Amino acid sequence: MILSVLFLLVMSARAQSFMFYSGDQPLDDNAEITVSDYQVFMTNGDNTILSMESGLQLKNITESDVQATVTQTILEGPTDGVNGYLSFCFMSCYTGNSDRTLNGSIGAGSFAPGYHDNFYVYQGIYNRIKVQYTVYLTGDASQTDKKTVTVTYVYDENSITRLNTPEVKPELTVFQEGNRMEFSGSFASNTCQLEIYAMTGQKIAQHLLTSAANETFILPEKLTKGVYLCVIKQDKQTIISKKFIVK
Repeated sequence: MILSVLFLLVMSARAQSFMFYSGDQPLDDNAEITVSDYQVFMTNGDNTILSMESGLQLKNITESDVQATVTQTILEGPTDGVNGYLSFCFMSCYTGNSDRTLNGSIGAGSFAPGYHDNFYVYQGIYNRIKVQYTVYLTGDASQTDKKTVTVTYVYDENSITRLNTPEVKPELTVFQEGNRMEFSGSFASNTCQLEIYAMTGQKIAQHLLTSAANETFILPEKLTKGVYLCVIKQDKQTIISKKFIVK
């Protein structure tokens, strides 16, 4: 009996591959947070879409690259599934109110590239959803080394805006000509940042995009053939995450 308890204690102590962060603050395992403020994301005709940002970041706290599996599990809601939908990003982005499982590599001691969670709602239509995010080592069926955080997104009469200016919905086009890579898009801020990652999680390039409209950026780095991830950030939040292939 004593040996079994000691074994479990040792395994628990070793289970330290990942850490969720809220901003710059690490979160305990099974932490629960509530998000009630929002950003005005986009105005489209008579509809104004609001983005409720979890602010979560995911970090590999080991000294080796790891293959990670990240899940999104809906625990409650939404109270209005027509006028509210989740967005979940890890290497690729998906929207919709359904459970998701995504896989990818995170570099040693690095934050997961393009990791992002939020809930979109429509202005004036109150909504609520409770979601659990879990990360564990890919292939670990028993999930002995995992971290979990639960986020409740609440849009109600007490919610307040953190960004008053409606944004233009961001878009990104990747074009290759020879060994030249060109990135084109239209962004709502002149302080957006472009980051390029290999599929191993290694950051290849990082550049500031200084033009707010119809930006065309030619990557100075020469990329070898393969699959990469382009991430556009605004105020440290990921607003676009897109895979592209260099031929």
